[in-house]
Amino acid sequence: MSANRRSSTIVVIEDIGSITKLLSIILRKAGYEVETFETGEAACEWLKDNEPSLVLCDIMLPGMHGEEVLSFIRTLPHGKDLNVLAVTALANPGDRERLLKHGFTDHIPKPINPGTFISQIQQYIAS
Repeated sequence: MSANRRSSTIVVIEDIGSITKLLSIILRKAGYEVETFETGEAACEWLKDNEPSLVLCDIMLPGMHGEEVLSFIRTLPHGKDLNVLAVTALANPGDRERLLKHGFTDHIPKPINPGTFISQIQQYIAS
């Protein structure tokens, strides 16, 4: 399969079903296609052959940690400049700075605010 050139798809990598559902509803309501994955491994397999507009990645995932997912994405030809946002409950002092230093484009703390979530991510969606 050949890579999709910057599709309008947003990838959500999140292991908690209720959060995945909430993010999917908000994103679809705003007109985006959504691909969801419960594990980093499954997301990475899909990302090898597909190029989404944006990746929203939890950090505390079973198996492959969110930072490992980001490291894998950055090895892909289409992943070097892909915006990957950490959507995580990690909110201790220094967590945001550590995630940005690791290479995440931005950090959105959980719980997300459904009223402002779309405006938070729209600046990062490739047009």
